[in-house]
Amino acid sequence: MYSRVDITGLEASHSAGWTGLGKTITVLDSGFVNAEDHGRQVSDIARTVAPGATRNEYSLGALEDSSKNLTTMASDVITSSTYYAPSSLAGSPSLDSYVTAVIANLEASDALVTMAAQHSNWSSASVIKDGVAGRGGFTACPDSGIMTVENCNSFAIKGLDSTNIIYVGEVDSSDNIPDWSNQAGSAHKNQFIVTSSDAITTASNGSPSGNSFAAPRGAGAGALVRQKFPNLSGSQTATVILHTADDLGATGVDAVFGHGKLNVGAALAPVGNLH
Repeated sequence: MYSRVDITGLEASHSAGWTGLGKTITVLDSGFVNAEDHGRQVSDIARTVAPGATRNEYSLGALEDSSKNLTTMASDVITSSTYYAPSSLAGSPSLDSYVTAVIANLEASDALVTMAAQHSNWSSASVIKDGVAGRGGFTACPDSGIMTVENCNSFAIKGLDSTNIIYVGEVDSSDNIPDWSNQAGSAHKNQFIVTSSDAITTASNGSPSGNSFAAPRGAGAGALVRQKFPNLSGSQTATVILHTADDLGATGVDAVFGHGKLNVGAALAPVGNLH
């Protein structure tokens, strides 16, 4: 299991008793019934990293009442690996208003929020989605060349940018970001880390399966950190995880890998002052 999850320090952290016990992860996704459902896989990855944590599982589009509302439900960590294409938002004022409200609640929350850096499966060329040309309907996302969170992530495009947010990208076994995946970009490099993204199925082979399966790894890590350091806010938890990542690429925070690769062991043994 630990080789499939592929997070530095995770096995030792579990052995030391840090499992996310007493913490709650809210998973906003789609489909939680069958093993192959997207939300089910995302939620189960978060549970694999933080097996002691409690989970709320809700469709991203179903936060409509007091029992399913980010302002009222208990959440130490919130994670989402689903999205709305900008073209869908442009075609539905009510949906756009709903997503704007969700973003406001995410930013106002004291939870750590981990978001899949991409929110779509990209082809190598321009495609039509919801009647709009561009990768996944993202008109500012280049048809060739480098894709970044700023231009190719619907939540970033809508302004999700508070200090409790971490955008989580993916790397392969050689610590390379796949061609279909977003890089940090200059606008969000200080909120960006990468980790492995194997879907952890019976067919797991360690290969990257998509940003969807990177974000819940970051969420599980957040639950472990908040268990060990219950005094930390969501923003401070984000700081710890970001600043204890293993540096990749250019020295320091860069526009490709952001802060680098998730390291749970280092996050649970931080050195220095909170930023």
